[in-house]
Amino acid sequence: MTDIGFICAHCGGEVHDVTHNREGSLDGVGYRHNRRVEPWDHDLDLTIGTPVATAPTCDFCGEDDPGWLYYPTLDPDDTDMFEVELDTSGLSDDDTAVAVLNMLYPWYACDACSVLVADRRAERLIARALERTPVPAGAAVGEDTVRARLRGSLSVFFTTRPGRPTPSRAI
Repeated sequence: MTDIGFICAHCGGEVHDVTHNREGSLDGVGYRHNRRVEPWDHDLDLTIGTPVATAPTCDFCGEDDPGWLYYPTLDPDDTDMFEVELDTSGLSDDDTAVAVLNMLYPWYACDACSVLVADRRAERLIARALERTPVPAGAAVGEDTVRARLRGSLSVFFTTRPGRPTPSRAI
């Protein structure tokens, strides 16, 4: 039996819910693609169905067949509280929540992005992502928003993954 849940009608990708909590109260719920960085080439078109199985791609630039995997170094089960330095300038509540969720999942990287990660070249990673997937004219979000989303996700990534990558073939 296949799992039916929220998916994007445009790409068939899995969708997750993002809750916004402040000081013990629920402020709202949003829905996002289940990717390390929310795609900017199309809007989320929420529907119910079975997600399309896809091969892993680089979570930084989208290149196929990534060779490296970065596991999170934080274990949220070990502590009730942990701190992450997050650059939230220009991020909406949804974008901030997604960036924070990124600390819980492994990230795939292609060879080129893995080198940029090793050198901690966040701005070059952002430029590479935008070179490979430019923001379309008339998109729901502009390039400034995309750059802010990428910067927020990368700030979480670099805070929570200071170690070396694992070859993705080892999974």
